[in-house]
Amino acid sequence: MISQIVKNKASLFTLGRKLQDDNLYVISIHDLEPSGLIVHAYDQSNSQEYVLPVSEFELAQSGITRNATDLTELIETIQLVQQGDEMVLQSTNDSIGKIKKILTGNDLEKMIKSPMQNCSTSLNDLLVTGLVELCKVKPVGVDAVKWLGEWLISNNPNKPVVDPGDE
Repeated sequence: MISQIVKNKASLFTLGRKLQDDNLYVISIHDLEPSGLIVHAYDQSNSQEYVLPVSEFELAQSGITRNATDLTELIETIQLVQQGDEMVLQSTNDSIGKIKKILTGNDLEKMIKSPMQNCSTSLNDLLVTGLVELCKVKPVGVDAVKWLGEWLISNNPNKPVVDPGDE
């Protein structure tokens, strides 16, 4: 979807630059205001494309504006890094978030069935229990969604516990 958006938008700024694999990339920045920017890198030698979305919040945090100097500096922070078995664009600017790996297939199933952080319950077990309880109560329509959401909040095994202390 992002690649399709990039193809239909005029580039705000374009620069050629070698990345870590030593190939020359055409790096374009597309303005998606008010949502932010898309950094698009294209390697002509093998027709590979990579994108990095940068939100308005990340732009504000990093002090990057839409002027040529700032956009050149943004492009200078772009790296091509290995993430699992694929390459992704990333910025060395700490205010610009790293792309999260999207789990699919066996990786997703493993994550859902593994115990959550700081507890022995898995997300799968929590959802099954919540859905069984939902079936017992039998709310209808949007009320079912609201009920399940409230149940998940109140039964969150990672819910913070406030210690009243010795006041």
